Amino acid sequence: MRLGRTTLIHFASQVGVSLAGFAATFAIARVLGASGLGTYAVAVALLFWLNIPASAVGSAVNKRVSEGSDRGSYLTVGFLLNAAVAATVAVGIVAFGEQVNDYVGASVSGLVAALVVGNVAMITVIGALNGQKKVAQTGILRSVERVGRTGFQVALILLGYKLTGLLVGHAVSLAAAAVLGVFLFEVRPARPTRKHVRRLAEYARYSWLGTIKTRAFGWMDTIVLAFFVPSALIGIYEVSWTLASTLALVSNSVQKTLFPELSELSVEENYDRVHHYINEGLVFTGVFAIPGLFGAAVIGPRLLKIYRPEFTRGATILLVLIVARTLAAFGAQFLSAINAIDRPDVAFRINLVFVVSNVVLNVGLISQFGWYGAALATALSATITLVLGYLALTSLIGRPDVPYREMAHQFGASLVMTGAVYALAGVVPGSHYATVALVLVGGAVYGATLVVLSTRVRQKAVALLPANVTA
Repeated sequence: MRLGRTTLIHFASQVGVSLAGFAATFAIARVLGASGLGTYAVAVALLFWLNIPASAVGSAVNKRVSEGSDRGSYLTVGFLLNAAVAATVAVGIVAFGEQVNDYVGASVSGLVAALVVGNVAMITVIGALNGQKKVAQTGILRSVERVGRTGFQVALILLGYKLTGLLVGHAVSLAAAAVLGVFLFEVRPARPTRKHVRRLAEYARYSWLGTIKTRAFGWMDTIVLAFFVPSALIGIYEVSWTLASTLALVSNSVQKTLFPELSELSVEENYDRVHHYINEGLVFTGVFAIPGLFGAAVIGPRLLKIYRPEFTRGATILLVLIVARTLAAFGAQFLSAINAIDRPDVAFRINLVFVVSNVVLNVGLISQFGWYGAALATALSATITLVLGYLALTSLIGRPDVPYREMAHQFGASLVMTGAVYALAGVVPGSHYATVALVLVGGAVYGATLVVLSTRVRQKAVALLPANVTA
């Protein structure tokens, strides 16, 4: 039950991250409106694209450290490479400050440079911790960073610093969390050789496209939307994306927990266990996403209204993005397994197809259909990743055992939940408190129904109770 406990701790910490993110987004939306939130979203989208090289190195550190040999040497190489990346990107931002300011729509190039440095530090520390199988600790670290960022940002907004306060709070919280994460290391830096540099670089040269895939999925729509629609619509779109992403928390926790385990098993060529873990990951990928889609169909406008009435325009966008996020979550399990069995070349080719299709779809559909095109492009791109990931994994280690029966249970429980929420929505008040109550009631109905329907989920739930959890 060690993996189950690790996943549970990581997930619980991600709930904290989501609650903090909700609070921050709520405060920004309430005080600055959709337009202010949209401007900040464009700046953050630019940050994530600029950090692609650092993220690739972080993924390589995760992989090589998780393999169990020469961990300190790989750690040293990773930190040195990312320090060089951070310095290069920051200097570039300052040099092209005028262009950066024009794109974002505010004079913030210096703050974006500081944000890049803080984010690179956090990426490197997280990769090193995950490689040491400290996934639960990284989840907690992210939660601490997000809560600290939210508190700092809200305080600065209330003091009147607006966009500057958002970026300063973001940069400082990332840097502080990175320093804190170093104290959690079990592995200590060691002198590397050319072999360590070469092996880390070999993995990173493939994983950089995987990083682009992640960034494209999360931020390409925002980057392209900035050229075609006003910042207010971008703000509404980002709120919808944040809500949709919340539903993928379990999948993300499972994926990060299983990666070092799959990596170690691949070295031993124990593919039967690899298949078992993939099946486990797929079972719990849809646990939140599937009922979330049903729930959003019933009370989506009410959820968005919590931010401000203007955000209800994104109800349809929210539904499409939940579908996209769900498809992507299943696809990510396949791609994570491919990387874990040390076939980054295969993942590279899949990610290349995704990135090209995502860029083409976003530009083509957004230019024709605006923000609806952005949501559709995201969903279509996620479908491509899911199909290609499944086919590639099948060719490498055999067809994954997809848990169709468990997914049917999740759909059944979601239908029961939808009926209960729909009935209550017609009689309860339209206040924000009533909306939150509907979400909680719906979650309780879904959870109880799923435990009754699924023996597997019921056994997992019972095993994770404190009295049954063992090391």
